Amino acid sequence: MGTVDMGKRSRRGPVSLPADALRQHCVSVRLNAAELALLDESRGRFQRGEWMRMATFGKLPPSIAEINLKAWTALATVISNLNQFQSAINRGNAHAIPSGVLEGLCEQVQSLRRDLIGANVGEVADEGHE
Repeated sequence: MGTVDMGKRSRRGPVSLPADALRQHCVSVRLNAAELALLDESRGRFQRGEWMRMATFGKLPPSIAEINLKAWTALATVISNLNQFQSAINRGNAHAIPSGVLEGLCEQVQSLRRDLIGANVGEVADEGHE
């Protein structure tokens, strides 16, 4: 029978981090019930430790008020419809509204959406302009 090579097998899984990037230190924090409730309310989908790390280093994601989130979502539908109408105009299938009017309206809606989430113009990627 043949011989089996028992040499080094290739490692599976993610690549290990360099030693200086490993999180080896643990910091314990005690909270009362009200503080824990506030932490859980603030952290959203993030784990407690992950959220506290982001808060410590000033890397928290922007928070959006619930009413603004609903308006932002509704505006996504409006801007999508405007983009489809603009596309129909560009193809010559629609003639009702001048193209420049739609472009201006699209920009105003995008600006409103950016304001709702508190983002700067440079922070938000172009969201589907054709």
